[in-house]
Amino acid sequence: MGRNWSGRTIGNYQIVEEIGRGGMAVVYRAYQPQLDRWVAIKVLQATGASGREFLARFRREARAVAALRHPNILTIHDYGEEGGIAYIVMEYIPGGTLKSRLTGQPWRWPDAATLIIPVGRALAYAHSQGIVHRDVKPANILMARPDWPVLADFGLVKLIGHQKGITQPGVTIGTPAYFSPEQAAGEEVDHRTDIYGLAVVLYELLTGRLPFEAESSTEMMIRRLHEDPLPPRQVNPAITPQLEAIILRGLARDPNARYSTMDHFIEDLSRQPGATGRPLSSTPPAEQTGSATARLGSLSAAPGPRLVVTGTGATLLLPQREQVLVGRSDPHVTPPPDVDLGPHGGGRAGVSRRHAMLISSPEGWLLDDLHSTNGTFLNGVQVAPGQPLPLHTGDLIRCGQLTLIFYEE
Repeated sequence: MGRNWSGRTIGNYQIVEEIGRGGMAVVYRAYQPQLDRWVAIKVLQATGASGREFLARFRREARAVAALRHPNILTIHDYGEEGGIAYIVMEYIPGGTLKSRLTGQPWRWPDAATLIIPVGRALAYAHSQGIVHRDVKPANILMARPDWPVLADFGLVKLIGHQKGITQPGVTIGTPAYFSPEQAAGEEVDHRTDIYGLAVVLYELLTGRLPFEAESSTEMMIRRLHEDPLPPRQVNPAITPQLEAIILRGLARDPNARYSTMDHFIEDLSRQPGATGRPLSSTPPAEQTGSATARLGSLSAAPGPRLVVTGTGATLLLPQREQVLVGRSDPHVTPPPDVDLGPHGGGRAGVSRRHAMLISSPEGWLLDDLHSTNGTFLNGVQVAPGQPLPLHTGDLIRCGQLTLIFYEE
């Protein structure tokens, strides 16, 4: 695939080493001296007339993907072309991919939900912006943190409503193991192909295997076109009948038999017991709790209103004020927030400096968002700035990707 860029410079980026390779591009780790940061650069080789046409289409679609803003979608920093190649500069996430964490053993549903539901919400957001991913798979889910997945590789997307994309019907894009039946048949696809792909990933997490296994990619795609997948409960009886029904609907061969939108798929998953998930760790299963709110019993002795950081159990007492600022401290800005989430992973989790406000009123506590970058959520519902929502004991507050439990005696 053309020249090796390791040790060379592209634009203002110093290429250090190759970290990934696909059929159309090579990904490198690179250093950007101007901002003193590491980035990932995807280099695409394109030569000749067909290459020029590809670059023109890719340039348009790269702009659309760069406009996506979501805490579970990889950020694109820059785009450039030189010497017959195109390159995309992206956020560098050193935590590896979900694929590297698959061992062939089934995951528990709360652990799978911790990753699948945020990725599903990221895809639903992309769909709302007219973008279909078409290559949802564990290798394209980066792990910013054990409980913070980031969806990558939107470089092979399709723009809904555009007559021309990078590919046309009859040209397959994606990975055969995660193809939807319509992809396997080389037909036109829409957002429902991402529903199928995410359902395959969920099936694999919960069973330790793929819905279809075969000796070759061709055989796998043929089986997908003509057979139904093995019901996941036959592999892992711990899966509930309700969860199995949701997965199988997502894996329906006929796109019209699947969920009509990713939002509906994720809503049904979110209603399943244990869907609040828990941060993944190396803690033995016997020492883990089934949900975040189950930790409250051991913390109830703490006095006054407080926030509990899920995963660590750290208790953050709220000061006796009418308004309590939640965010991350900045050495150049005073005063600091009343509740500083920086020491609790707030920076990695996308917590803003001034993220949210807790308001004490005669009717009880309220939660407001302060136009944070990555949003404030109360029990999974996004809080609109200037429209505070009431809080109750046991409520889950998510600032970016950091989840807290509100508790008041």
